[in-house]
Amino acid sequence: MAFLQDLISGSNYPADGCYEFESSDHIRYQNGVDVSGHNYNCHRTIKIEKNISGDKGYTVTILNNDGIHPMWGNNVQMSAKPMEVISKSSSRVVLRGYGYDQMALLMGVPSSDASFACYGLTINICNGSIDNCVLHMHDRGVDLAYFK
Repeated sequence: MAFLQDLISGSNYPADGCYEFESSDHIRYQNGVDVSGHNYNCHRTIKIEKNISGDKGYTVTILNNDGIHPMWGNNVQMSAKPMEVISKSSSRVVLRGYGYDQMALLMGVPSSDASFACYGLTINICNGSIDNCVLHMHDRGVDLAYFK
């Protein structure tokens, strides 16, 4: 419970732990325009945990609960991204990625394309608990709103 309270309070130095937001519906927005409508019975888990590298902030991973991907052999929808709180209000906490994908840099990917700052997560809070989450892919103008 301390971890969730740290997250909701906007702390970049949370207690050990994680929170998993279970979603069964999402909407895709491109440049602010709904391009998909509701995707009911599309099950995802947004996993928010204390930074797995031991740095400040959080690690955010998204899992596809509808099955294992035939090529990847796992259910990871979005690989782990380090994020930190950049703003907080009584109704939302906004996280933004930081740092770089070191493996991509080693493979010669330009740093602008390997930056985790391209990702963000808005956590919307209602009555002291997480109501919904929005994944932001800033470099693509794409937002995915996840609902319970």
